[in-house]
Amino acid sequence: MAGALRERSTTDLVVLAITVIVGVVLVSGALAIILIELLHPETDTDSLVRLETEILAVLVGALVGFIGGRATGRSEARSE
Repeated sequence: MAGALRERSTTDLVVLAITVIVGVVLVSGALAIILIELLHPETDTDSLVRLETEILAVLVGALVGFIGGRATGRSEARSE
């Protein structure tokens, strides 16, 4: 595992670290919402679910944009 990480660029490591952190935060948030729904069904969790969805949409968009930009940059670098 450590050998595979050494072969990656700094950019790859940053994206992986952010992805892991975001994944942990989103999964923790989803579990918290589920627990709140189970333990206190009368509690309104719509705003929490909406927030979780918006965060996920923004992060997926950012990662797709980053990967797309990187692929474009590599393509342009090869053509020059």
